[in-house]
Amino acid sequence: MSEMVEVLAGTSLFLLAFSLLIFDIPRYTLSLVSLALFSSKRRSASGTVCQATVSVIIPTFNGGSGLAPSISSLRRQTLRPVEIIVVDDGSTDETRAVAERARAQGLVDMVICHGTRCGRSAAINAAARFARGDLLLTVDADTVFEPSAVERLAAAFGDPLVAGASCNIAISNERDSIWTGLQSVEYLMSITAGRSILDVVDAIACLSGACSMYRRDIFARQGGLDVGPGEDMEYTLRLRRLGYVIRFVSDAWAETAGPASGISLLRQRARWDRDALRIRFMMYGELSFRHPLERLPDTIQRLDFIVFDLVPTLSLPFYLAYIVLLFGPDAVLFLSAIYLLLLWISVFTMALVFALFQRSVGNFGWKMALIFPLYQGVYLKCARFFSYSSEIIFASSRNDDFVPPRVRRALFGDRTKEVAK
Repeated sequence: MSEMVEVLAGTSLFLLAFSLLIFDIPRYTLSLVSLALFSSKRRSASGTVCQATVSVIIPTFNGGSGLAPSISSLRRQTLRPVEIIVVDDGSTDETRAVAERARAQGLVDMVICHGTRCGRSAAINAAARFARGDLLLTVDADTVFEPSAVERLAAAFGDPLVAGASCNIAISNERDSIWTGLQSVEYLMSITAGRSILDVVDAIACLSGACSMYRRDIFARQGGLDVGPGEDMEYTLRLRRLGYVIRFVSDAWAETAGPASGISLLRQRARWDRDALRIRFMMYGELSFRHPLERLPDTIQRLDFIVFDLVPTLSLPFYLAYIVLLFGPDAVLFLSAIYLLLLWISVFTMALVFALFQRSVGNFGWKMALIFPLYQGVYLKCARFFSYSSEIIFASSRNDDFVPPRVRRALFGDRTKEVAK
């Protein structure tokens, strides 16, 4: 330990700061301290009465196992939806039977069945044509809500400029594996803490696909969701460009199941990372330094991604090579010292989140916190580096099997390589 302290003591402040940036220092730690000191600035939907009506849309492809609990949680809401619409997007499991049984029991108002898979965006857009509520709540089939979640989400739309809002998300299966345990800690850091801070400065960049709410009239005028990959981020940035406000409601809670294996987690994150890069830079040109009509909150959300995500990720291999050249045999000692420093910061951040939001990850989650810096700063960072590289070099998102083959053909033509179904 004394050797590590000596190595850190002899390191320049610039290199130490850059090292923490490279390995994903919980960048919201200082912001959380500020939030704790100036808690009156924190937005909350509590106590606000919402007069709007809510239509729920549940698009699902082979999500029959989680559909009934999701519907049940929606029926227990303090603000009852005026209707629940389930879209079976070409499922081959028991999804249609579960949905039809729920409709027969009066739990679901409409079931739309696609003969073949059309994609999540098409499923939501189809249901939105029939919806009659003032607000649309789109929900993944495995999302389960706390009783007050819909009411608190809807209360955010008391501001007429708000066009979209998303809720806080926890991992429902956190004890299934080490991977779900780590995701539970990650969601507490990046969603509960991270988006709460970004919401204060109006810099939310992505409405969650698991559960988000939209104004139906604006949704219809904008033609609904884009059919390509990354539709949730694309629609969020589109609304921001049009001058609308996007909210994150920290006290509206829902739970969703996370990937239980390392491989499935990598597949999920590869899709998210590729889509984020393509949409931000190819579609919306956010890498450009000149945005003359850009509002300050939009600048903040754009720079948050570039400074704390893109630059550290693409710098990782060059940084590691520099550390080896600089420290030689002591490189491992230096990186170990950085790890311990990150560990203390992570634990402190988790304690802050618990104090501010009265939400914890349980004993299993605290154990996962011991390896969380390795998971976030190395495992996910390396995965993100390969995802960004493949998108920059090969435009890999064009082959994303999250989008059905015929939709990819219509979008990209002959440039898309088909994936056998």
